[in-house]
Amino acid sequence: MDLPILKHFDDEKGEVSLNPKNWRSGEKTLNLMLKIALFAGLGYAAWVYILPPLFTALGQVIALAGVAVFLIFFVMMLPVIFKGLRRATRAIHKSLIRHDPFGELQEQKAKMLQNRKVFKDSKAKIKALKNTMEAEAFKAEKEAKDFQDHVVNLQKQAQKIRGEMERIVAEKGNAGKDTDEYVELHSALAKKLSESQRISHQLEQSKSFVQKYGSRANVMGKLDRKLTLAGTAIDIKISDFEVTIKMLEKEYEFAKTAKAATDGAKSAMLFTKDWELEYALDVVTETIAIDIAKTQENLSDIDMLTSKYDVDSDELYSQLDTLADKIKTGQDYVPESKKYNNPNYKLTQEDKLAGGGFGNMFD
Repeated sequence: MDLPILKHFDDEKGEVSLNPKNWRSGEKTLNLMLKIALFAGLGYAAWVYILPPLFTALGQVIALAGVAVFLIFFVMMLPVIFKGLRRATRAIHKSLIRHDPFGELQEQKAKMLQNRKVFKDSKAKIKALKNTMEAEAFKAEKEAKDFQDHVVNLQKQAQKIRGEMERIVAEKGNAGKDTDEYVELHSALAKKLSESQRISHQLEQSKSFVQKYGSRANVMGKLDRKLTLAGTAIDIKISDFEVTIKMLEKEYEFAKTAKAATDGAKSAMLFTKDWELEYALDVVTETIAIDIAKTQENLSDIDMLTSKYDVDSDELYSQLDTLADKIKTGQDYVPESKKYNNPNYKLTQEDKLAGGGFGNMFD
């Protein structure tokens, strides 16, 4: 304030400030404008270069989190969703049936007729299998008897060859075994005995086939007869169902006529419409559903019903003699296939075992 120029200014009015930290005239406005420009530039740079990738990354994180939350919620709600869909489906089905109840009855009748066709086809297959089993049992019995005759013939031929071999040994001693004639006879005997082994195996197989096929034919015969009764019951059921539909149609028509009459009477007498108007809609659908379901289940169940040669020749010869003697004396028994065709024939335990499990179906 001692300077000459300063005496022209009034310090009390703040015209001159001696403190350099204080704002001078115009500095505060300039500072404000610089701040605005700086923050505007920073805001623009952030908006253009920083915020877009930041928002993109943040959006992806939020989207992933949202998807995870949705999947967890969806999995938790699946039982509820499925239950709701079942209820909605049933409600729609009931609505369609209520709109055209006799159309549903005709559709159920068509299903019953289709099931009857499947049943009859299956029954025909069972009958064909029974006939095949009977034919196979008869064929096996004939083969077994032919094999028995063959065994007896082989025994005679083997006895003749063995007698020739014993004659050579009796005439020439053990040296006779080295002759060409003895060796040829020995070879011929070995072939006969080998053949007898094969025939004996086939004989045993044929005898087992008589029991196997005979037992199965017997069981299938019983099943065929039971299915015949079941088929009759199915036909009766379908006929009763057809009559039931006709009766319900008459009742339904009567109910419609009665409804129209009562509606007219109420309208004429200015009554309300809230009595006996909905009776006919509940008569048709519920009484038949259980029978239809049970019939389909029964039809489904019915449809568903629908040596090697390496032993000594003496041992083979002994086996041949034993088997042939049994055949001659009648000890080698061949089952008769005809007995299995008798409906009253009771299968033995051996028959059941030979039948491969079929014999236990009707115990």
